Amino acid sequence: MSWWETLPTLAIAVLVFFVPGLSLLWAAGVRGLSLAVLAVPVTTTVAASGGIIFGFARIPFNPLTVLALTLVVLVIIVAVRLVLRRRGVSQDHLSIGEADLVSYPKTRLNTLIILLSVLVPALIIGARYMSGFGSPESFSETFDNVYHLNAVRYIADTQTANTLTLGNLTETSKGLYPAGMHALLALVFMSGGQAITVVVNWGSILYGALVWPLGSLFLVTRIIGSRPLTLLGAGVLSAGFSSFPYLMVAFGILYPNHAALTMLPAVLALAIEATGIRSGKLRLNVSALILLVATVPGLALTHPSAFVALLAFTAPAVLGVFFRSLARRARGDLSTKAFILWALATAVYFLGTLGVWIAARPPLSAASWPPFQTNAQALGEVLTSAPMGTTVAWIIFLFTVAGLYVIARRFRTYWWTLGMFIIAGVLYLIVSAWPPGSFRYFMTGVWYSDSNRFAAMLPLVTLPVVALGLDWIIARLSPILTRWVSDTQLRAKSPLQPLRKLAARLQGPTGSTTTAAVVILVLGIAAQGGTLANVQQKLTTTFETRSDSSLVTTDELTLMKQLASLVPASDIIVGNPRTGASMAYAFSGRHVIAPHILGARSDSEKLLMDHWSEAAYNPSVCPVIKEKRAYWALDFADDEMTPRGEPLEGTRDLADNSAPGVELVKAVGKARLFRVTACQ
Repeated sequence: MSWWETLPTLAIAVLVFFVPGLSLLWAAGVRGLSLAVLAVPVTTTVAASGGIIFGFARIPFNPLTVLALTLVVLVIIVAVRLVLRRRGVSQDHLSIGEADLVSYPKTRLNTLIILLSVLVPALIIGARYMSGFGSPESFSETFDNVYHLNAVRYIADTQTANTLTLGNLTETSKGLYPAGMHALLALVFMSGGQAITVVVNWGSILYGALVWPLGSLFLVTRIIGSRPLTLLGAGVLSAGFSSFPYLMVAFGILYPNHAALTMLPAVLALAIEATGIRSGKLRLNVSALILLVATVPGLALTHPSAFVALLAFTAPAVLGVFFRSLARRARGDLSTKAFILWALATAVYFLGTLGVWIAARPPLSAASWPPFQTNAQALGEVLTSAPMGTTVAWIIFLFTVAGLYVIARRFRTYWWTLGMFIIAGVLYLIVSAWPPGSFRYFMTGVWYSDSNRFAAMLPLVTLPVVALGLDWIIARLSPILTRWVSDTQLRAKSPLQPLRKLAARLQGPTGSTTTAAVVILVLGIAAQGGTLANVQQKLTTTFETRSDSSLVTTDELTLMKQLASLVPASDIIVGNPRTGASMAYAFSGRHVIAPHILGARSDSEKLLMDHWSEAAYNPSVCPVIKEKRAYWALDFADDEMTPRGEPLEGTRDLADNSAPGVELVKAVGKARLFRVTACQ
């Protein structure tokens, strides 16, 4: 299947991802770039929250019920706006204000530049993803993908997307697991998506190539403003970091982290705007607060660690507002009562953040990733945007240095931006270079003490610093060029005279802007050099299914795609999940005894996984086989993705045909499907 043949799935995904959020935001009065930026987080809030509500109300989760919920919320929004308007409220719609004190002329050229700031990174990231995936049906040959692909199928089959019970996809192992991303992808699949893998791949491309650049640019506007050339540079460079968005797809595979981190810049921008830190005033932005309420649930229900990161990165802005209230109180410009309220709000924020930080951590045993480098190496990787030992991103590094210089020059204005950068850098330093212990676990346990997850967050806080440097350089190059062109002291026969003449012709508003845009695009494309080569290769390797793949081989994949014609839909397949046999559910729609490698097992499930092949002589096996209709077993030999202590011997005797009472139904190479005959 080619990418062209899967364009219908892409079209469905765009509608599912954007339309609910766009309609609700439009009804609330949101306009401009904010509409596109906030659409996916709002859609995720509706779908993920709806999954929980529907779970308690016993309402099926499907496109029609989610559409109905969207319409209900839409009616509520319209009704609230009508009530506010009748009561004479001056602003009955949501508007977070202009990003600049001065507005830039909305010329065709500036509009084109703004569009290019989104389209160029979208094309770059999309092309890299598609090249890395290889085909729209490919999938990541990694541990976590067993769960993620099966979870999308599970939501579509059961029409249940409850974060509180999604767990490990069985009744015995049900528990808390964020369903935001899986719920959206399941809606795409239920709406006509061509295959689970096609849906997941196109969903990943939408998150990485559209949601990430849009959110990143939105964050930049909340810090610097909406200068078109600066946005173009920031947009292009958002596709030049090796650690995000590519790393979360090349490693893991960490689909929920990937989706949540693409949404985090937009939600962080709202948090910054809500504090009022940019305005210089001591006033909260109510519209931004309301939009935070509409987007934070979607972020948290996609992955809670992104919500914790939001709290951490917003802390400098909250602290800055408190310092502002303290200074105004000292000058007598703020009443004691008002100051106490600001102080209490700050205290509640930091105490709440601490509580979430502690509560969101997994057990220490799950946060076991070790450090791997020195402090000096970690600091160098943060500064050069080369985490996890990747190649230095020289162009991004130079703009980062320039940005840090700007912050130093205008520290009172941008110190909180530096604060976000330092927080992310210190966390990466601790997780990658400090020895394991209680402090390291306290600081990094939310992210399983995994350096890859911290590396993925660095571009989020580095890009604003890069944009500051880029903006400063652009502002100074123009007058320098003008002086050089008009300098009459230079000899007319100077070897640089042709360049001066060309520069003089480009001095007009349109010519200079166009030239600068071309130069920025060239620099952005140059940033796609060596730093991304290794990540691209890793992505390609991860998504390649071979005859010796560690999770699913080509033979095993071929057999699993034939299961729908061999196994009745009412039956269950037994197999060792560590050999990739559990992927049969995602690829065929036929239920498996263990949809995930991890998870609690019931006594009957354990019995089948350990003794299925003993049906002919073990009297306790057949009753369970009949009860669960577990008449089938997949034998993928003994090569396990993650060898563990528990034996899982239930299908191992099948390899040498020594198990009585079973028959071989289908074989593709070493991959074989058996059916029990001893339990008729």
